[in-house]
Amino acid sequence: MSGVIDVIRNLNRWGGRRGAAIFAAAEVWGRTLEGRAKQDAPWIDRTAHARQGLFGTAIKQGNDVAIILTHSVQYGLWLEVARDGRYAILKPTMDAAIPEIYRAYERLWRE
Repeated sequence: MSGVIDVIRNLNRWGGRRGAAIFAAAEVWGRTLEGRAKQDAPWIDRTAHARQGLFGTAIKQGNDVAIILTHSVQYGLWLEVARDGRYAILKPTMDAAIPEIYRAYERLWRE
């Protein structure tokens, strides 16, 4: 019976390490996307508040991990939706990174 207990214990350790690696990768991607968004934002800065207010991070709720990219200025929504999205940066940044993020997580699961 101790062999079964050892297997379960090792699986739990592996799962804990894998979960930590998944969240760490999400945090790195959040910061990476923040940097890309700040660099590629299509508007001309007047106060630089909108660019400085772009924020990328990761959150964990239960077993779910999410990469977040958002504005922290009140008018960020208008940059995203007004003028047919001419000044949008959040969705274009995320859309461009999705294949890269997917490949990174595939590699993580193979390790």
